[in-house]
Amino acid sequence: MLPWFFVPAGALQQKKVPLPPDVIHHLRVLRLQKGDRVVLADGKGLAFRASVGHLETSGGEATIQGDALANDEPLLEVVLFPGITKGEKMEQVIRQSVELGVKKIVPVISERSIVRLSKQKKADRGKRWQKIARFAAGQCRRSLIPPVAQPLDFEGMLECWRKENLEAVIIPWEEEKGTRLQQALVSFPPGIRKVGLFSGPEGGISPGEIEQIRKFPRAYTVGLGPRILRAETAPLTVLSILMYHFAW
Repeated sequence: MLPWFFVPAGALQQKKVPLPPDVIHHLRVLRLQKGDRVVLADGKGLAFRASVGHLETSGGEATIQGDALANDEPLLEVVLFPGITKGEKMEQVIRQSVELGVKKIVPVISERSIVRLSKQKKADRGKRWQKIARFAAGQCRRSLIPPVAQPLDFEGMLECWRKENLEAVIIPWEEEKGTRLQQALVSFPPGIRKVGLFSGPEGGISPGEIEQIRKFPRAYTVGLGPRILRAETAPLTVLSILMYHFAW
């Protein structure tokens, strides 16, 4: 399996691809040399096989070999709205949702969120979460790096649902007894292509938030069974089921 690297967007438009310093460093760590083959991706969905050219302290390049690789992205676009959780839990959600094929991640601070972030901390966490998404995309060999948006409050999330033109939004909620996830999925229209997924933080989703959610015409609150899943487990469980049910 060829090593996988990301280069800046637009770099793959030319046959000779200049390599950024982080890629050069990684190539040296792996002890790759001139002539070795790699895959270069732009993080926007484009990837090519390439041959390593010269590697120097001042720079390096690789030469594209052949046509672009086949698009490996899921047919279903899932925008994940995870309630922000503490520390490594949030990083786990971002890392594993990227592995599972999420299209975009929009962290949410809701009424029962334990974590509260200042403007500076939002920016700092956003940068770290984007790095985690980039690393996870490289590890699982995705040509797309899902963007991680700046955290939104609950009202901002509802507005984002409208702007994203989501065909449906799934909300796992422990108090939902009437509709199971599988019932909601079979009721979706044929050919659905863009879905949102909102999962609450450690404190769950408040009754007032559920009332607002239910005003959204395409929102489905669903139960996941008799057990209460942790805040970092629920979104990954639903995302896995969505990918199985629709994406492949």
